[in-house]
Amino acid sequence: MTNSAITDGSYLVRNVGSGLLLQVADASRRSGARIVLGTDDGSDAQLWRFTAVHPGGALFHIENAGSGKRLDVTGASTDDGVRIQQWSANAFGAQEWLLEAHVDAPGTYTVTSFISGKPLTAGDTPEADVHQREDVDAPTQWWRFERREG
Repeated sequence: MTNSAITDGSYLVRNVGSGLLLQVADASRRSGARIVLGTDDGSDAQLWRFTAVHPGGALFHIENAGSGKRLDVTGASTDDGVRIQQWSANAFGAQEWLLEAHVDAPGTYTVTSFISGKPLTAGDTPEADVHQREDVDAPTQWWRFERREG
């Protein structure tokens, strides 16, 4: 099921399995910086701006508030285990993400890469890389979005 509850705006993105937040490693502002998990520190490196690719749709660009760069699949790869990074905005599907709500777990979503069809997958410790992996419908691939101003 696609999502209609998430709208354009700023969010913290929390992994259900670990309880940790999606963030840019070391609050980097450079393209190619790793996307990792972290504990809530209130920094802009953990704040993400969601913008629908097409108004009213479930496909989003996800931009980091601190760097102004988008969530991106490294090399536009379709392989399992490929690291997620941030990169300057471009017109590739590697920066487009489908948000799918879980009917049996209200408030949780799978964030799936448009280019690969594979969801964001997290480890369970701070600084663990976030990558894409085949959908296994597990808490490491489920996310909650916490709306924020900014």
